[in-house]
Amino acid sequence: MVERLRGVADELGTNLPVLSMAWILQHPEISCVIAGASKPGQLENNLKASGFQIPADAMVEIDRITGFHRFERHVG
Repeated sequence: MVERLRGVADELGTNLPVLSMAWILQHPEISCVIAGASKPGQLENNLKASGFQIPADAMVEIDRITGFHRFERHVG
């Protein structure tokens, strides 16, 4: 799975940490991101991810690779 995701990141001209954080940020059903950084490079990747837009077709591919399924809770 990691190698397939790394391939998507390579196609988009980024690295796996940026792709991962950007994917989380682009999912409206994920309401909170708690990210830490213990090294300057990690902070740089977090900052890059905040402005990185993953195209819709790549988002679908990442969801397929990871097996992500949107969860909706309906109350009432």
